[in-house]
Amino acid sequence: MFVGTGGIYGYSLYRKGKKENAKTIKAENVSIVCPLNSFVVNLLDKQGAGKRYLKVTMQVEVGKEEEKLLIENHNAQIRDTILLLLSSQSLREINTMEGKLELKQALLSRMGQILGDGVVRRVYFTEFVVQ
Repeated sequence: MFVGTGGIYGYSLYRKGKKENAKTIKAENVSIVCPLNSFVVNLLDKQGAGKRYLKVTMQVEVGKEEEKLLIENHNAQIRDTILLLLSSQSLREINTMEGKLELKQALLSRMGQILGDGVVRRVYFTEFVVQ
């Protein structure tokens, strides 16, 4: 009788600890995605092949609501640095998957200089059009 009661009690403690641990893990992995307005820039034209335009819409992932507010408060600085970076790219640099991934890393780095490293976790392109 006592063994059965002890087993049930021990199992209920085990399940409770497992649920609390799962809640802690979920709270740590929460992310907030912040949309940024679209960017339209002239691409760098090294060969004189004609004007090429890039339209990019992106969203950035942060971990806390305070970081989202930080992005909103530094919107002008973020847009300026993104516009400068995008307009310094050539078609050859961004036309490949590797080029797009390098561009994402450069964007993370530039936003990290403005907001602090680690504030922006990821950059997602939701629209990427070259004309």
